[in-house]
Amino acid sequence: MNKNDEIKMMIEHPEYIIHAEKIGIEKRIKQKKLDAGEVKTAMIDTAKSQGKGLVSDILNGKWGDLIFDVVETGDHFKTRLDDMKKVMLLAEYLQKVDNQEQGLLKLTDLITDPYGLSIYSKIVSILSDSPADDDLLSLMSEYLKKLTEEDDLSKIFSQTKSILSLIDKSSPQALVLLKNTAVWPLVPNPSVGITVSGKVQGDNTKLVASAFSKVPKFKKFSLTSLQMAIVDLETNGLAEFVSGTLQGDNPKTVCAERPTDTGKMLLESI
Repeated sequence: MNKNDEIKMMIEHPEYIIHAEKIGIEKRIKQKKLDAGEVKTAMIDTAKSQGKGLVSDILNGKWGDLIFDVVETGDHFKTRLDDMKKVMLLAEYLQKVDNQEQGLLKLTDLITDPYGLSIYSKIVSILSDSPADDDLLSLMSEYLKKLTEEDDLSKIFSQTKSILSLIDKSSPQALVLLKNTAVWPLVPNPSVGITVSGKVQGDNTKLVASAFSKVPKFKKFSLTSLQMAIVDLETNGLAEFVSGTLQGDNPKTVCAERPTDTGKMLLESI
């Protein structure tokens, strides 16, 4: 199977190729399984081995070739997984443009521009360090689309690197929450809380997560995932829990999670 066909197969049936390779290695391991006598002899031989490290003994033994095979298999799938994410990123990007031919031409302009290539490489690096998450791919393809529409990437290079750094530090779930600030709900006032300059002190992320879990847009996330995402947003300085007065006939104090100025800057990009 050639590289392109293998990548297509991984996208369509990711479990098939990886499972087939796993079965092959497991079968070879079982075929070489040491019986009790062999294990005892191997331990005695290892103990008698003077001036040789245990690693050398293992690599020169009957398991050596399989160790190298496992390493090679891991490297192979890591490379293919990275290639798969690049393909999925560009496919997502093409779904978002009106003219796919023009979209590809703009993408070519991006990766043949010194600034654009650096930005594209960072996007690929972010995807490489994360699972093949649909939310993250969608967000990054949307950002890629915005970048291809820029006339001069050198003018926005520094800001773009800062934005990508923030994305890199944030979980996909946190980014999804940030992207949907329009539906962030009010949060019940904490039973005990001190407010300083409008910001509620202490850890109120569980309370906030409980309020978020009632929003239809976030139903797919567990309460734990929501709380972790909110912790992520606050830790990275993208959101904060605040208290204020809701104006009206009967003004009352309310609490809510709110994006910070940094969060708003990132929101404009994703």
